Amino acid sequence: MIAVVVVLDDRGALNRMNLSGHAGYWRRGGDPACAATTLLVRSVARLVASLDGWTINGGAENPGALSVEIEKRPMDSDVWLRGVTDTLLQGLADIAREYPDSIKLKLERIDDGS
Repeated sequence: MIAVVVVLDDRGALNRMNLSGHAGYWRRGGDPACAATTLLVRSVARLVASLDGWTINGGAENPGALSVEIEKRPMDSDVWLRGVTDTLLQGLADIAREYPDSIKLKLERIDDGS
């Protein structure tokens, strides 16, 4: 099973995400749930990492593991990042709906103390 944890900041935008495991729906290398999840998460990670003025930490140290944390971003990026976040969450929800035994999605929010 793939475990995906998405953490939203106090503005409802992506702060960090972690992916671990393999879907197990089909043989390794030919698993549509694993491929879809990996492609979606990796694409979002590469997109935010490519932006000027952003500081991103993370990587894919081992097969079946990926982590990304947005450490710094421009304050005027809220609307754009919320759109990326909504697309990420909808895509993951769609994969989980189609392959419920292959992916577990956990959504967390950062409490800013207010």
